[in-house]
Amino acid sequence: LATLDERAPHLPKVDRSRLTALHTLAEIISYLDAAGAGASQDSPAATLSPAPAAASSASALISPQPSALSPKSNCARYTLEPVAAPATGFAMPGLIAGECIWVLGPEAVANELVAELGRRGVNAAYAAQLPEQASACVFLGGLASVADSDAAMAINHQAFAVARRLAKTMEDDRGLLVTVQDTGGGFGHPPSAAPSNWMSGMPALIKTCALEWPQASLKAIDIDCGQRDPATIARAIADELLLGGGEIEVCLSATGDRRSLHSTATAVVADAEVIEAADVVVVSGGARGVTASCLAEWAGRCRANFVLLGRTKLVDEPEHCRNVVGDKALQAACIAAAKDAGKKITPAKLKRQVSDVLALREVRQTLAAIKSAGATAHYFAVSVDDESAVASTLMQVRAKHGPIRGLVHAAGVLADKRIKEKTDAQYAHVFNTKVLGLRSLLAATAGDPLKLLCVFSSVSARCGNTGQADYAMANEVLNKVALAQIAERPQLRVKALGWGPWEGGMVNPALRQRFADLGVPMIPLIVGARMFADEMADASGAVELVLGGEPRPQALLSAGADGRVDALELHVARLSHDYLAGHAVNGQPVVPVVLVAEWLTRAARSFRPGMAVLAVHDLRVLKGIPLPGFENSGDLLRIETRPQAADGQQLQMSVLDAQGRPRYSARVELGDTDPSTQLGLPELHLEEWGDRPLYQDLLFHRGSFEVIEHVAGISDQGIRAQLRGIAATDWPQDGWQLDVAALDGGMQLAVLYGQRMLGGPNLPTSIDKVRNYPRSNSSSGPITATAYSRQVGDATTKTDIVLTDGDGRRFAELLGVQNHALPSG
Repeated sequence: LATLDERAPHLPKVDRSRLTALHTLAEIISYLDAAGAGASQDSPAATLSPAPAAASSASALISPQPSALSPKSNCARYTLEPVAAPATGFAMPGLIAGECIWVLGPEAVANELVAELGRRGVNAAYAAQLPEQASACVFLGGLASVADSDAAMAINHQAFAVARRLAKTMEDDRGLLVTVQDTGGGFGHPPSAAPSNWMSGMPALIKTCALEWPQASLKAIDIDCGQRDPATIARAIADELLLGGGEIEVCLSATGDRRSLHSTATAVVADAEVIEAADVVVVSGGARGVTASCLAEWAGRCRANFVLLGRTKLVDEPEHCRNVVGDKALQAACIAAAKDAGKKITPAKLKRQVSDVLALREVRQTLAAIKSAGATAHYFAVSVDDESAVASTLMQVRAKHGPIRGLVHAAGVLADKRIKEKTDAQYAHVFNTKVLGLRSLLAATAGDPLKLLCVFSSVSARCGNTGQADYAMANEVLNKVALAQIAERPQLRVKALGWGPWEGGMVNPALRQRFADLGVPMIPLIVGARMFADEMADASGAVELVLGGEPRPQALLSAGADGRVDALELHVARLSHDYLAGHAVNGQPVVPVVLVAEWLTRAARSFRPGMAVLAVHDLRVLKGIPLPGFENSGDLLRIETRPQAADGQQLQMSVLDAQGRPRYSARVELGDTDPSTQLGLPELHLEEWGDRPLYQDLLFHRGSFEVIEHVAGISDQGIRAQLRGIAATDWPQDGWQLDVAALDGGMQLAVLYGQRMLGGPNLPTSIDKVRNYPRSNSSSGPITATAYSRQVGDATTKTDIVLTDGDGRRFAELLGVQNHALPSG
């Protein structure tokens, strides 16, 4: 109210002593309208008078108009798009040497996947139903052939039932859940009209699991099966599980392309209204809540003929409730009326009576606000998930008002409980209101000349949300079914609006503070209403949107879910990493520090698809990683990641051995664009190296790691040499994020410089920053590495190493490389 006084000083002031009687925005508006009409603020009649039907300066809060008094907001608009996601070569935790992986779903592919995983050393078995003791499951239900939307929707519930059973153990322990579906291999991008779109809720389920189960390993896969046989499909799924990466949503095309999804901030261009004056627009759930404010704003722009559908029946208020405002006053009136009638009223019945009265008033206020904005409005009481009732209602609408041109589906309900506590009835109530409601509306308008379809979705569909698995799943289905309408009606303007939390929504003070701590902006009522109206006039073709704060994996974390650990596993053996035989100490291969930087870079990019790694900071050798199993069964390593900031762009990462002991740690910084490169190098005065031996004497590296071709010179200032990169070695040539061969050559120069300054053997123990720059595909010629001295101590050196390509352009830097002298003897 203090903010209201500042932004609208012309409105009547609210007597703070009256606040106990004002519990909703509508009640405050009633109070201000009455006060503005001349009633005394000290008069009980002023406090209890209902708002007039006509719009006033106070009811502009329900019917917002452009104004200099609009609140400042950092809300934005994010479009969803597929992005390339090269495989990392890392496995999901829990597959290698883990518990039994139970595979559920169509038997042909399931049995082939069990066999394929078995050939790769994974303990897997087929099951028609998930055993009680299971802690790991690959659910292939989304690969089933579905004839209609009913069959497709049932698969959502099957996946939810699997998650609920796993939740008994996975909420507090490690485990694995993977869902696999065939909705075109792109999660609706590009859209298709297949009935399988109605099964699209599984990724939202997986993302909710990620918030409720902080230690679990989770993934949603959309694979385009095409005409491939079950064995080929199984191999592609096994490749993803064992070699894919950390993306929680993975798109696998029939041609082998691997992608994920990324949200990008884009501007709306609100200059192409598609709904004209007097066009009939049907809106479900639009008579109450934030949707009502959106409609009031839009009504002032398009002057449409709005038909609102809702559950509330428009009947007269009970006589004893008329002119009574506020929950407590209404409760007192209902109790008094029951007492006068000689009846007792239960708390539940009392609450329901008061709620019904408030709902009636809200519907009438919405109709009045739309009409005052210059449009027309009508209301029909109907359950939107009742297909026959909706069809009958819309027949009446056409008979009286003409064909339907626009459709807005905003109806929805909540029943928040964690997955393990949610009942089938709660799931059905939440899911059906959204999903069956949309199906009813689409079926009833199949013959109408629709120009616009808009569904009110939620950021929970994109990020998941604790306690809202069913709501997130339902909204994700809405997103994909709406997208599919483009394939059926190419001229239709389609919008799926994934709203973030509203200031006028069901957000308690604790959750409001939680959002503030996470940097999640609340959507002011006026701002959100204008964002909605702007989207209705946007012809950019953007369909699946998030409005409000940036959709991030941890965007809606509830208290206690901050401990989320994302992880990947890596199996290192000669068969997969033959080149490491050249990096051996006393005959045993050891992982090079720059290879750890490569692994962390790959993992970070997979955990944040669509983002670039700007730098690896504070890369520290806690204890080296020898590979005793290199020649035999190999060695298992684990990469763990924890977000360090609310924006998700700082990740604290570590590499652990098979016993869970930390071996390396680092902080990885990500951003939307790659860092820009620089030309030129500082001057360095060097002495000639001559023909002194390198690999035969000074360096332990052999074979593939003998990458230094010529040392240009060395001095107390540093050292420079010409190197070979990965392209000129016999290392594997695919999938590298960094040129590890060249970087290791730079580290070898730091060792040579340390030998000069410290007088003996030394090894790297930390790197302050590893920074990689994009390389031109046309760059060629030799690579030059220069190590510049920064600091020399009694037992340590610190250098900055810069690598340039044949064009003289920097492509990598190792800054603050610290080497320690090895103990003598």
